[in-house]
Amino acid sequence: MEAANPPQLTGVTPALFAQHNGSCYRTPIDLQVTPDAGLHFLVVGGCLAQPFPEIAKMINEAFKGDFVLLNNFDSFPEISPAQVAQYDFQIIHIPLRSILGSAYFQLPDDGSQHEEFLRQTQDYLKRYLANAVRLNTEHKLLSFVLGFLVPQQNPLGRFQPRYDLRNVMYFIERLNQLLAAEVAKLENAHFVDADQVSSSIGKKNCQDDMVWSFTHGTTLSDGDQDHDLNRIQPPAAMQQHYSARWLEFFEALLHEIFAMHRTVRQQDAVKLVAVDLDDTLWRGVAAEGTLGAIEGWPMGFMETLIILKKRGILLAIVSKNDEQFIRSKWNDIVQGQIAFSDFAVHQINFRSKAENLAAILQAVNLRPQNAVMIDDNPVERAAIQAGVPGVRVLGSQLYYLKRVLLWSAETQQPMSTPESRRKTEMVQAQLARESVRKQLSHEEFLQTLQLRVTLTVIRDNRDVLLGRALELFNKTNQFNTTGARYTLEQCHRRLAAGVPLYVLQAEDRFTQYGLIGAAWVQQNQIEHLVMSCRALGLGIEDSLLAYLADRLAGEAAGTLLGQLRPTEANLACRQLYRRNGFRPVESDSILWSRSLAEPLRFPAHVSFRVNDGSLAANKFSFPR
Repeated sequence: MEAANPPQLTGVTPALFAQHNGSCYRTPIDLQVTPDAGLHFLVVGGCLAQPFPEIAKMINEAFKGDFVLLNNFDSFPEISPAQVAQYDFQIIHIPLRSILGSAYFQLPDDGSQHEEFLRQTQDYLKRYLANAVRLNTEHKLLSFVLGFLVPQQNPLGRFQPRYDLRNVMYFIERLNQLLAAEVAKLENAHFVDADQVSSSIGKKNCQDDMVWSFTHGTTLSDGDQDHDLNRIQPPAAMQQHYSARWLEFFEALLHEIFAMHRTVRQQDAVKLVAVDLDDTLWRGVAAEGTLGAIEGWPMGFMETLIILKKRGILLAIVSKNDEQFIRSKWNDIVQGQIAFSDFAVHQINFRSKAENLAAILQAVNLRPQNAVMIDDNPVERAAIQAGVPGVRVLGSQLYYLKRVLLWSAETQQPMSTPESRRKTEMVQAQLARESVRKQLSHEEFLQTLQLRVTLTVIRDNRDVLLGRALELFNKTNQFNTTGARYTLEQCHRRLAAGVPLYVLQAEDRFTQYGLIGAAWVQQNQIEHLVMSCRALGLGIEDSLLAYLADRLAGEAAGTLLGQLRPTEANLACRQLYRRNGFRPVESDSILWSRSLAEPLRFPAHVSFRVNDGSLAANKFSFPR
């Protein structure tokens, strides 16, 4: 649905206004590069969610949705594992009427029974949710659970207590709190704040609580008119009385879910945001003494960068300025809103910005496709796009920056891990490590590194390291031996089938790097191996191969196999197997093989420790 006509202002076209004010307002598409593929999803619930398949098809003809009506406590229909595997995700809507009924407004006015009624309703909600999420609990199907729409006003009156269970608004908010908490206990399930989507559209434009009962909890509809045409004075259709933007609401709610799905898949993920300084991070030109007020968008933009850093996105400065001057004046300019040390890396000089951005990406081992550059100058933006193909460039529309950077699916993560929260610190340590590397020979550098690696074998889907390993598989491009991505349910199926997941954690004298490697290893074959770019060149992957060769030595197979499927981005791992004595298997173009008759040398500079609860001895140290 198109948004209202834009004001007639220079630089804001109707198309641009519609893009940023329509159903994608909450889910900007400015950073999306890869088009959404043909999604196939299941909708489970009541009448609010019934239009989803049809509206999804209006958004994208390649989308397909199936609907299962689950009012009250109906038995969940039988769906085979093969059918479940066809779905990318499911959307679950719990009808408010099914758990709340009509008893709420029959409770005594003194509030004496409201707490107990809330407890009973919460119990009904838990039971309904347990029934509705069966495909998640049994098959780990990715699930998005819709919250309830909160009424627009306190029906008892504006002067009555707002946060009191006698106010149906607060009562439903308490149900939303419980629902969000119960969904958080599930694996591969996420709460969708449908009420916030309604608020963004405008509750008066899409909710029906000004006409229907509060427990109905859905959108404005013209369905009533058919029942009222025989009145003495038949009413006009509902949308003639109210501004009914129900279609925009449904589209926005689906866009919210599609954006969450992209985030779960880490599609087009942003890992670094680089910013210019003058008239980009702040108003005016610092060296010319023309600085403007920091209040307004500059403060909002600095706040945005701090939040991105907390999400694990690296910050960088690319600016044509005198570095010594900028450093000396930094605190005076930004007035404590952001620290220079919040930026993991910087290039402040008078060289080409494209050249400087390329140097930063090389230093932190990132591809241009994972970076965003923000600059106020259209000439510089064009030069950066030409000089660093693949990088996403923003800055032409100043007032969209905060919303695009914070609300886009590409800058968000489905979970927060210690590694992501410490990303800036780890990269700064990596750069310090690289500075030392340049002063020594490669062998001398490795010997002084004091590198310690711990390998943990995951065999249980409840392992706390599984989430970070999944994130690593889905975000790693350069050292990714097959390019494959996984959903949580796929990981669970592999573990249930007895395929162990090996994860590697590392630290050296500079810092703790956290979980930096993961590999699926089945019997004597490495099916898939990924390594974080910050750990490349340290021999950690060679240590893993040496450990596996040592463990398999003497077994009947006598060989160690590894899969390597070339992708556009995985040049960094192409030589892994060849340099460790593997040979390509003639009958399989992606398989490499190494005889274990000759031991595989363990890197002498690596202290290697193994935790595997399935073994008689729980700890090993290598080399022996």
